[in-house]
Amino acid sequence: MTPTRTVSVFCVFICLSYLWPCVAEAGAWPQKKDDLQIIVSFKNTRAVQDYNAQGDKVRRNRFSKQEVLPYLEYGLSDKTTLVGTLALTHEETSWLGSTISNRGLSRIEAGARFMLGEWQDTLFSFQPLVIWHGNTNQSDPYSSQRGDIDGEFGITMGQNFELWGLQGFSDNLVGIRVKPASRLNEVKANLTIGLDFAGGRKVMLKSESYASFTRESNAAPSQIQSNKLGLSFVQKLDKTVSMELNGMASLSGRNTIDEQTLGFALWYDF
Repeated sequence: MTPTRTVSVFCVFICLSYLWPCVAEAGAWPQKKDDLQIIVSFKNTRAVQDYNAQGDKVRRNRFSKQEVLPYLEYGLSDKTTLVGTLALTHEETSWLGSTISNRGLSRIEAGARFMLGEWQDTLFSFQPLVIWHGNTNQSDPYSSQRGDIDGEFGITMGQNFELWGLQGFSDNLVGIRVKPASRLNEVKANLTIGLDFAGGRKVMLKSESYASFTRESNAAPSQIQSNKLGLSFVQKLDKTVSMELNGMASLSGRNTIDEQTLGFALWYDF
């Protein structure tokens, strides 16, 4: 993907994010000073097909991945929220009767979200992250290697609205992930729309998309794209604890797996 095309794709992502009210993991709104939110997610992913370089599905070796993902947000001030994620991963790929297994700390993400201000009832924030990669995925030639460090720069956009007499919320994240050491950089857009129901229930429709890009004009065969869609149900159990059930599946892609994921999460607010 050439730089000009990359800019065009990123602009489309931003436009879609602004026009379609959506929400990411924990919200675009800052935490109040000294407030803490922790989300512990458990995910199980499986795949028996790949997307090739042309975007067609082809059979692959059976792949499975289990993840535990503690995520936290801490209100350093009313306009600055610290964010962080740990990913503990167990991956297995079956190949000709043998199994390649990989287990351990796969990545650490740390950064902050700085509130920029509000425009047309939409709250904008800037979110830079540093990502350290742990385990090396032997079955994925496009994955990061142990010790690789990425930088991500994103804009979050949050908005409240009313739909069908229900209170809803929107929260978009669009950004660029920069990967040194000749690895492919990425543009990404995580989009969700959520509705609040009686009894502390929430329903969220989620979309996750990313596309790699490089300055090399002849690198098209190695380009990576992924588009996934998911549904999430959240039930508030008491003032500080909520439970989430979710699922997500690939819609399209290039040079990536056709995956299906089921997940469970506990939300804690302190």
